[in-house]
Amino acid sequence: MKRWLNLAVAAAGLVTAAAATARAEDVPALAAISDTAERARVQALIEGARKEGGLSWIGVQIEPGHANPILAEFKRYYGLDDLKGEYTYAGTGEIVTRIEQLLRAKRKEFDIVWTASWAWYKDLLKRGEIMQYDSPHYAAYTLSDQNGMSQKGYWASDAYAFAPIYNPQTMEQNGLKNFNPTSWNDFVDPRLAGRICMIDVMVSTSAAPVLAGVVKAMGDEWLKKLGALKPALHIKAAQGREWVGSGEFAATLLNSPKDALSLQQRNIPTKQVFPKEGVVLIPFAPIILSSAPHPNTAKLFIDFVRSAYGAQTVMNSGSLLFFGRPGVKSKYPDILPVMEEVKAIPFDWETEGSTAAVKAFREKLRAAGIGAK
Repeated sequence: MKRWLNLAVAAAGLVTAAAATARAEDVPALAAISDTAERARVQALIEGARKEGGLSWIGVQIEPGHANPILAEFKRYYGLDDLKGEYTYAGTGEIVTRIEQLLRAKRKEFDIVWTASWAWYKDLLKRGEIMQYDSPHYAAYTLSDQNGMSQKGYWASDAYAFAPIYNPQTMEQNGLKNFNPTSWNDFVDPRLAGRICMIDVMVSTSAAPVLAGVVKAMGDEWLKKLGALKPALHIKAAQGREWVGSGEFAATLLNSPKDALSLQQRNIPTKQVFPKEGVVLIPFAPIILSSAPHPNTAKLFIDFVRSAYGAQTVMNSGSLLFFGRPGVKSKYPDILPVMEEVKAIPFDWETEGSTAAVKAFREKLRAAGIGAK
């Protein structure tokens, strides 16, 4: 009897192993891995993710309509059909406030935070609130490394950038006929006084250091010329986009390709330019919180969005980002060049983007007549 029982157990084990092997062969991520050790590592994460059953992600810049196909492809790629994926879209300030409240309350609500706040990330890191995870795909993020946007063992960054969007018709009305800008200098022409707008650099945590980088490249005289134009400040990027689209303003200085695409798709004759002096790349990285309720799934998600296939999936979803790894093909090449083609203004987010540095720069802006009350 005991012999028959042992045979039955052995047979059941073989069936289970066969089922697991068959299931593994149906998982595209595993089929793409040739290295035995890496395949075993990913398989273990997949099994852990199946038990966890969920992924919670909060972020900015990637809109819900873009996040949904990313999550759907992530689930398909790792064979996680029953996974419940949730995405919360919010502004950076709102994300910081919410996560800090959850951390103080010791509530495990989110796995992934994906935003652009270098100083906050570094603060979280010092406090041990970011999970150490060195994805094997980080090694390919050479552009992130070159631009000082990586934190070894914790994150590798994509980026987005602010650059001028202008309305050629409004420019002509202001005496700038056949306006064909190539430089930041083109946007401080005295004829544009009262017709330039930009996001409120006295409030925005990302726009202030970006403008600091532009001033670093262009010099204080450029800042004085900008101040003389009395640029209108707006809180939401969408407001500047609509002002330029309507012709109320000739240009908005610090808007993203996402805004340029929105205007183009509505057949509004506006253009975006990436000045020859360069733009400041804003680090945009996903991190795993140490308190992540679904750690295995979170690690798989990081692997996915940092892999060549996953990064292209994020691009194809409509997310207008500069990717920190070479080789990602732009979905909208006429609006968004790839990072390899963009001149970056050297900017040290550790020092030049610190809270103290931004505070000092804002005083400089007030002295130039920007944001002065």
